[in-house]
Amino acid sequence: MTQVRVFVRGVGAITALGANWPASLQALAAGRSAVKQVAGFDVTGFPSTAGAEIHNFTHTGERRLALARVAAREAWQAAGLDVAPDRLGIFLGAESGRAPFATLHELTLGAGGGARFDHAQFGVKAAALVADFDASIISPAAVTSALALEYGAHGPAVTISLACASGASAIAEAARAIRLGVCDVAVCGGVGADVDPMMLAGFGKVGALSARGVSCPFDLRRDGFVVGEGAAMVVLSRERGDASVELAGEGRSLDAHHLTAPDPQGDGAARAMRTALAAAGLETVDYIQAHGTSTPLNDAVEALALRRVLGASLDTAHVSSVKGALGHWIAGAGALGFLCAHAALDQGIVLPTANLNEPDPACALPHVMGSAIRRVVNVALVNAFAFGGANCSLVARRCA
Repeated sequence: MTQVRVFVRGVGAITALGANWPASLQALAAGRSAVKQVAGFDVTGFPSTAGAEIHNFTHTGERRLALARVAAREAWQAAGLDVAPDRLGIFLGAESGRAPFATLHELTLGAGGGARFDHAQFGVKAAALVADFDASIISPAAVTSALALEYGAHGPAVTISLACASGASAIAEAARAIRLGVCDVAVCGGVGADVDPMMLAGFGKVGALSARGVSCPFDLRRDGFVVGEGAAMVVLSRERGDASVELAGEGRSLDAHHLTAPDPQGDGAARAMRTALAAAGLETVDYIQAHGTSTPLNDAVEALALRRVLGASLDTAHVSSVKGALGHWIAGAGALGFLCAHAALDQGIVLPTANLNEPDPACALPHVMGSAIRRVVNVALVNAFAFGGANCSLVARRCA
């Protein structure tokens, strides 16, 4: 049976390097990095003190929603589509929102601040703080619901919370919904607002963050990732219109191996890539936007999995990771990677891996270093691999 084609009609993003995707892409192509000392709050004593923050972004309400709205509006405007409400779906990769750190501190004090939880006192003190952590703030689905309301979408509204694979998985499920005839158009992508005290503390405690504050995927000196924030959105449609790129295949898998470590042979990652390639009817690619987190273990395992899947053909491709420039958006990471692949296919701009100066022999890949290169890219692969072993790969290609 012939597979229903799914076309990319519009893209949009807000990043620490630009208020929209063209501005961000220009800075990324020049090899710029937004990673620096966090200025939004006091980072004294944190295991890592660096991040890719978005500055001068004034908004009201919850930050994830504010970022997602900016990116979605850009993508929607670029798409220029008119679709019946019940044929429009929203698919978003998002994690839980967080109450302000000051609120969490007040809650802790309200419970007694010691070894014994004072239920009576907490009931009194917490009541005044409820507005800071109600469902509209902390629910993973709150952003999807708000976007559905904004666009009058009466089709499927799906939130995927799979840590670092959330955004890519949301795009994959949007494409599958279109192929199945559940909807005709989907606004999809991911958002992360992770330059946050809780994220710095939590990821720092498990040793995932760079103590040096440098994100340098695949580099011999890499020592962890750096948090970032932003939103990347895509409008997919079963009608081609003037689209130059289509999402040709998706693959998802689960390691079932460890909460924070990947399968040492990259089995789950390899299965996701092979599934996506098989769905697209392809065996080789020209460009890979790698997950490339800058952690010692994950980068080496991804390199191994890429070699297992693509073999000698990998040497004719190019590989890069955007996380050296914009940090790790967690739930938004895969969607940002998809936009990088779209730029390669649509404009021939193959982005570099920022801060990659001395490639690790364990990550022997055809890297793009320094600044972007230009080449014709007909097929691109996007990887997103998460804590918990969830993996998602997307294959996109230039429209024939």
